[in-house]
Amino acid sequence: MSSTTMPDIRTLAPAVAAELGPDWTCTPDEEPYRFWITTAQEGRGRGRGSAYVSSSREGRGIRLFVDPYASGRDIGRVHVHGRRPEAPGDVALDDADIRFGRITVAGTKPPRQIAAEIRRRLLPQLDTGMARWRERVEAERAKDGQARALALQLASVTGTTPTQHARASGPVWHLMCPIPFRSPERGTEPEAARAVVDVTSDADGTHVRIELSQLSGAQAQQVLRALEADAAEPEPSN
Repeated sequence: MSSTTMPDIRTLAPAVAAELGPDWTCTPDEEPYRFWITTAQEGRGRGRGSAYVSSSREGRGIRLFVDPYASGRDIGRVHVHGRRPEAPGDVALDDADIRFGRITVAGTKPPRQIAAEIRRRLLPQLDTGMARWRERVEAERAKDGQARALALQLASVTGTTPTQHARASGPVWHLMCPIPFRSPERGTEPEAARAVVDVTSDADGTHVRIELSQLSGAQAQQVLRALEADAAEPEPSN
C-alpha cells in the first residue's frame, strides 16, 4: 500500500464512532491524523491531544491514528489505543503498570468491521484496565482516609496546630505540637519542646513519624521508657 492510498482518518474515525453506538463521540486530536473516540471521561487524556467529552456514563476512551512513517506491512494500518484516564487530583496514583489495550486494524476495512474489531479485541482490554484503575483510585482514597483520620486524632492533642496536607509521592499529613516544660538548667523560665508529626499511608498500613526537639533530659527518658515498655508488652492473642 503506497502513501497515496493511506486511509483518511478524518473521515474514518467519525464513521467508526457512529458504528460503535450513540454514546461514542469523536473529537479531532491536536496532532494531525489522530482522533479521539470517547465516552464520558473520568478525567482528561494525558499529554497532547486530550479531549473533553460528556456523552455517556462509561468513562472509556480510545484513540485512532495512522502512522505516517510506517513501512512494510504496517503502512496504512489504523492504530487503536485505549486511553489512560488522568489521575484524579485528590490522590497520588501510580498506574504505570495498568494497560488499557492497543490493537492495529487494516485501514482497508470499512468502519463497521473496524468497530467490530474494537469491540472484540480492544474493549475487553480497556474494560479490564479501567476496572483496575478504578480499584486503584478507591484503594488510594481509602489509604488517604486512614491517614487523615489518624492525623486528626493526633491533632486533638492540646496545642497541636491544624493538620497540613501535602502530596508528593503520596499523602502526608503534617502536625506540629509545642510542649511547654520547665528546664532545670534555666531555672523556672518556661521553654517549649517541639514535636513534628508526619502521618503517611501506603500498602503496608498507616505510619507515624515523630521528630522531637528541644526536650529536657527527663522528657527524653520518658519517651524512651514509654517505647521500651511498649516493646515489652506481649502480643495480643487472636
